[in-house]
Amino acid sequence: MPAIWSRILFRLQGSTMHRDQRGQGTVEYFLVILAATALAVVLFRWISGSGGTSIISTILGRVVSWIAGQF
Repeated sequence: MPAIWSRILFRLQGSTMHRDQRGQGTVEYFLVILAATALAVVLFRWISGSGGTSIISTILGRVVSWIAGQF
């Protein structure tokens, strides 16, 4: 009799685990996208601040100089 109960419990736990894990990938993708968005917002606000404008102009100046040097 205990073997039957252990089989039943094992099957119930297996189906419960399967049911609980559905959508887990979706949640993980959502959290990754949320973290990437938060990082992008922080980076954008830092670049948009007073110190970021010189960084952007420096980077763009280097890119333009490099492109002009290629021709």
